[in-house]
Amino acid sequence: MNRDVVIIGAGAMGLSLALELRRHGMSVAVLERGEPGREASYAAAGMIAHLDPKLPPELAALARQSAALYPAFVQQLEAESNLRIDFRRAGAIELAYQELDSALVDGKEVHALTPEELAALEPEVQFHSHSYLAREDCLDPRQLAAALAAAARSLGAEILTGTPVVEVTVEHGHTTGVRTAGEQHSAAVVVNCAGAWAPQIAPGNIPTVPARGHMLSVIAPNAAQSGPLLSHVVRGPDCYIVPRSDGRLVIGSTLEPAGFDKTVNPGRIQRLRQAAEKIVPAVACMQLQEAWTGLRPGTPDGLPILGETHIRGYFACTGHYRDGILLTPVTARVMADLIRTGRTDADLSQFSPLRFL
Repeated sequence: MNRDVVIIGAGAMGLSLALELRRHGMSVAVLERGEPGREASYAAAGMIAHLDPKLPPELAALARQSAALYPAFVQQLEAESNLRIDFRRAGAIELAYQELDSALVDGKEVHALTPEELAALEPEVQFHSHSYLAREDCLDPRQLAAALAAAARSLGAEILTGTPVVEVTVEHGHTTGVRTAGEQHSAAVVVNCAGAWAPQIAPGNIPTVPARGHMLSVIAPNAAQSGPLLSHVVRGPDCYIVPRSDGRLVIGSTLEPAGFDKTVNPGRIQRLRQAAEKIVPAVACMQLQEAWTGLRPGTPDGLPILGETHIRGYFACTGHYRDGILLTPVTARVMADLIRTGRTDADLSQFSPLRFL
């Protein structure tokens, strides 16, 4: 069957792009080697951290746009999927041993907290250096991925699971589709959203590399009645803690080269938990619910890869590293514009795949 677009990879990037293209009437097939949303998207914490001091400055403009899009993005997605997403808008508290750069503290989106203000906002947090309140949101990325898949299907996108792509097929410098182990899928446009697995698809010229991150979640015995221990995302010097509305606290994360090995190291999980207990002592009394790892798609220069490759009709949309959930809405919008019209209102030049040639 011939489609307008074939997307490789059914993570948050691939699914949100498929959904955006279907909203504009394009026929789309998403080919996924495993199950939708079960790799980096499933492992993420879900922070929409556009004010994080660690965010690369090159991503600042896209991150602000994406954070502004999120409330309407979630509302429309819930309507189209008929699924609920745990989208929390309480903000994030940044804990630091040294004062943040004054350029980051504007008094409006980010402002410094006194010890008394921190205690009033989060009585369980024990930290005696500098703290800041940032106007940021968070969500459950597993629910996000499930809603994206359901909405894309409801609008007519095909999502083919257990379908690893072997290569992008090319004639006269233009893509003609993709080849799997069993068949050819024809399309005038192919988009590689395969995350850490992107370079495994021939021609392998999209240089993502996996970076393993450990995560865990804990929950109090009475969480169903009392709700989450924290109201805000809390980012400390050695870990972050993200509350869910069902009472869970998600704690992360390590960052380590490990190839495609997703084995959970108990020692790293224990060190993350201990780091969280230093900030929120009550975590020590909470039950370990789950421990996992995920493979973030990094790139040689730490920036995403967005745009058309040297093969006409073959696009890359990957390499978002730690910021995939944050950048999901804006990436879907700008990439859909680029695919449909050949242009977009965002400057993607510094993210172009051609920078690696």
